[in-house]
Amino acid sequence: MERREVIDIICQVVREVPGAPENVDENTRLFGSEGFLDSLKLVNVVLDTEQQINDSYNLAISLADDRSVSQKRSPFRSVASLADYILTVAAEQTQA
Repeated sequence: MERREVIDIICQVVREVPGAPENVDENTRLFGSEGFLDSLKLVNVVLDTEQQINDSYNLAISLADDRSVSQKRSPFRSVASLADYILTVAAEQTQA
């Protein structure tokens, strides 16, 4: 699983969200003070992204857990931070 591929998956999911910015890339802010997602849209993006990762890599990951919400900097703040978090979770899961 390459970072660029994960970013592409996230961008594809985000583009389908009503009200998404016209240009979505790794710098797109998702959630928080500068993000465009409300809580419900964030949940949908997370679930759809998990499903796409599962479909593409046959890897069932969970992104919305105690660890993700307890981090000092939310992994959901941007496409790039979400991609990095996915790669971390995926690496830990494949090593287990």
